[in-house]
Amino acid sequence: MTWSGHHMKDANDIETRFSNEDGIGRMASIFTEPSKESQQRIGRVRRLMEQLPAREADFVDLYFFRHINQTDIAAIFGVSQPTVCYRLQRATRRIQFILQLPDITQPQLEVAMGEFLEDPLDAKIMVLMWQTTCQSEAAKQLGLTQGMVRHRFKRSVKRMKVGASMKVYADMFDTIADNLNLLREVRRPSWDSRATHVIC
Repeated sequence: MTWSGHHMKDANDIETRFSNEDGIGRMASIFTEPSKESQQRIGRVRRLMEQLPAREADFVDLYFFRHINQTDIAAIFGVSQPTVCYRLQRATRRIQFILQLPDITQPQLEVAMGEFLEDPLDAKIMVLMWQTTCQSEAAKQLGLTQGMVRHRFKRSVKRMKVGASMKVYADMFDTIADNLNLLREVRRPSWDSRATHVIC
């Protein structure tokens, strides 16, 4: 455990919130330091926050790491408490999803895709799908149709499943295919009649 101001932070509690499994926080004594594995997981969550929309990353930092309650966060940002709650839930889902993926970097993925796929366009599609989980975003960035992106994505994943050497990547892209658009920023209609849309 660590102390920050008047708030006590339990790293095991933070780890548990972003785990799909029972975290070690359920068993740890208040007198023990978090395990090295738990500290690494928390460190990875911190790094993954860079992949969240900026507002969500702020909410996660304030709520989970600084222990500011949702009502106070809402007041700081001038939004409603339900908006904070929604964004925290969505951010948690995004982080849990990313934690399911292999811990690889973009340069590693680019090299692997470039070596395996003959067409550089296919490699770019796979990297963009990893970055965004969004067919429309990949299509927009590459100047292609969504149908073309979807066809090439599925074809590449099918090829990866043939050999054992690419199984990790095939499994990763299957997970991405099951979670399309999860990393995309979404606009929701505002309940405030003074504004037409807010990002929340």
